[in-house]
Amino acid sequence: MPSFSSNFANKHVLITGGSKGIGKSIVEAFLTEGANVSFCARTIRGDEFSLFKGATNGARAVGSAVDIGNPEEIKSWVKQAAEEFGRIDSVIANASPLIGEATPEAWENSFRADILGLVTLIDASTPFLEERVNASENASLVVISSMAGFEARHPIAGSPYSTFKRAQAVLAKDYARKLGALGIRINSIAPGSIENPNITLPDGTVQLSQYQIVKRDNYPFYKSLLDAVPLGRTGVPEEVANTVVFLASGLASYINGANIVVDGGMSLFF
Repeated sequence: MPSFSSNFANKHVLITGGSKGIGKSIVEAFLTEGANVSFCARTIRGDEFSLFKGATNGARAVGSAVDIGNPEEIKSWVKQAAEEFGRIDSVIANASPLIGEATPEAWENSFRADILGLVTLIDASTPFLEERVNASENASLVVISSMAGFEARHPIAGSPYSTFKRAQAVLAKDYARKLGALGIRINSIAPGSIENPNITLPDGTVQLSQYQIVKRDNYPFYKSLLDAVPLGRTGVPEEVANTVVFLASGLASYINGANIVVDGGMSLFF
C-alpha cells in the first residue's frame, strides 16, 4: 500500500486561504508530505511558513495575494502557479469570508467568494489536472465546506456563510459527475467546531481565537458547544488538514463526490 509521502513527493498543490487557521494547517500538512504548495490569501506577508521546520523532500510554499472574489485574479494565479512548478496535482478550495450578517452587500460578497470564486478556481485548474490524469497520475480537488451549511440549529444557520457553504458541497457533487468522466476526483469536507490557536502579534499582543472569545464572553454558550460533541471538545485545524491530505491522495482513489463530516460527532444531535 502506498504511503502519503509517495503520493505527494515532488507534487504541487494549490490552496486558497492558506495563511492562517485551517488553511495554514493544510499547507503545513502537504509540506510535511513533500509537496510543493502554492497558497493564496487576501494579504500575504511572505514569511508565513518561515519558521515551519516540518517540510520534507525540499518542499516549499509560495504565497500570493489574491482576491478570491475576482475571477481574473484567480485565473492569473492558477496559471502562474502552474508555470512556476510545471504542474498542478491537487487543488484545495479553503478560502471563504466568515460573514454572518444578512445585508445585500454581505450576500453579494459571499456569493462572489464562495460560489463564483470556487467555480472559477475549478474551471481554471481543470486543464492542468487533466494533464496529470493523462500521465496516469492522481488528480483531485477538495472543497472545504462547513457543518454550518447543513444544520438548521447551527448558530449562524441562514447566514450568507452557511447558505453558500451548503451550496459549495452541492457544487462539488455536480462537478464530481463532470470531472469524474475525466478521471479527476472532487470531494468536500464539512468541519464542525474547529478552534484555531491564539495568535501572538509582532508587538506581543495575543489575539484570541474565535472560540476563546466566546469562552471569555459567553461561557454557557461555549460549554453548550462542547456538550453537543460526543468527544467533549472542539477540533483542531490539523484534524481537518489530515482529512484533506487523505482525500487528495491516491489512497482515496475511489472516493468521488463525497462530503466528509469532521465534527467529533456533533451532527448526531441535530
